[in-house]
Amino acid sequence: MDAFGQDGLKPEYTTSHRIQAWFLLRSRENWKKKYMELKSDAKRLQNRVNDVTKSREHWRDETQQQTQRIRELEAENAALREQLATLKKDGLLPAAGFAR
Repeated sequence: MDAFGQDGLKPEYTTSHRIQAWFLLRSRENWKKKYMELKSDAKRLQNRVNDVTKSREHWRDETQQQTQRIRELEAENAALREQLATLKKDGLLPAAGFAR
């Protein structure tokens, strides 16, 4: 579609084609530069999200393992206390020995 002025005539442009090409090239280069910066920022942020997610999963697993270990040790401690109470009740422990 051609651009026409109010009087119906095509306007005469005074800017040379070389200047127009330079301007469009500069505009294109600026757009590409801006896009590349945004792309690198997006990649950096995505890598950060991936690192944080991986770290959280690691610590979640570590916490679950430690919680399981605590349960096992508490169960072992309860069994040993029960065994100690049984030995005390049966009189098999010396009085000055293992008492608290």
